[in-house]
Amino acid sequence: MTVVALGLLRRGNRWFLQRREPANAVLPGLWEFPGGKVETGETPLQALVREWREETGTELEAAEPWPAIEGPVRLCPFLVTVAGAPRTALAWGWFTVEELRCLAVPPANHPLILSLAGLPQGPEPRTPPAHLIV
Repeated sequence: MTVVALGLLRRGNRWFLQRREPANAVLPGLWEFPGGKVETGETPLQALVREWREETGTELEAAEPWPAIEGPVRLCPFLVTVAGAPRTALAWGWFTVEELRCLAVPPANHPLILSLAGLPQGPEPRTPPAHLIV
C-alpha cells in the first residue's frame, strides 16, 4: 500500500494548499496539502520533513500527528508549524474549510477536509496571508 505524509499548515481559519502542475502525470492540476510518498526505510514524519522542504522551501518547527486516513492510499497527516512563509513555484493559496470543499482535490483528501471542519480556529496570523497566488 502507498503511504503518503501530508503537512496541514493553518493560519487563522485558512489552510495552505498548492496546486499540482496541470502537466503532471499524477493528479494533474489538483489542489493538495504539501507532502508526498513515504519511501522505503522512512517514517511518515521523515518523509514529511523531506517533502515539505522540497515543496515549500521552509523547515518544519513542529509536526503533530493527526489520525491516519485509510483507503487505496494511506494518508498520514500532521498539523505543522513552520518558520516563515512557504515558498513554492506552484500555484498556492490559503483556504477556509468551506473553500476547500469547492476545490478539485485528490479523492483521498475529502475525509481529511471534513475532519478539519471540527477543529477550533487557529491563531490569527501577524499579517494576513495572501489568499491565492497563481
